[in-house]
Amino acid sequence: MKNIFAKMISFAGLTLIIFVTAAQNAVMGQEKEQAEEAQRVSRSSQRQSLNRIVGVWETTVTPRNCQNGEPLGPAFIGNLTFHKGGTLSEYGANPATPFRTPGHGVWQAAPWRGEDSYLINFTFIPLTPAGAPVGRLRVTQTGEYDRYLDRHSSSGGFQLFNTNGILIGSGCSTAIAARFI
Repeated sequence: MKNIFAKMISFAGLTLIIFVTAAQNAVMGQEKEQAEEAQRVSRSSQRQSLNRIVGVWETTVTPRNCQNGEPLGPAFIGNLTFHKGGTLSEYGANPATPFRTPGHGVWQAAPWRGEDSYLINFTFIPLTPAGAPVGRLRVTQTGEYDRYLDRHSSSGGFQLFNTNGILIGSGCSTAIAARFI
């Protein structure tokens, strides 16, 4: 009888140990799943944050004197398309370069300059009225995105190189943009 009673207590104790161990593993498994889900959400939020600028934007660009910031002639309009993954397409209707190719370039988030900052670089080929290339015009801008208004502003400059790669001109500009809806 004592032997049966001892076996029953041992069995009950063993069952209790197995139950407690299984419950602890289940809780730890749930905690691990919750931590992994939080990481997935965080990575998704970071991607969304980086891609807030993705889409089509209507721009207004003002050429500026690099020394004092005064406007140099009338503003002109254009379009920028920020593609997911960091590339961009551009076209501007600048009277100074009435004949030109569309622009192509890259963009990247610049969190070291602020949460809503971006670096924008693109290039296009100015053409003569006959269609011959003049060289390459490279534009570099730093932009600030206002996520609540779907607007951004940028400032920077450009460099014009002839077909031999020699710098023949440069300047500065500012731009404002609104998301195309």
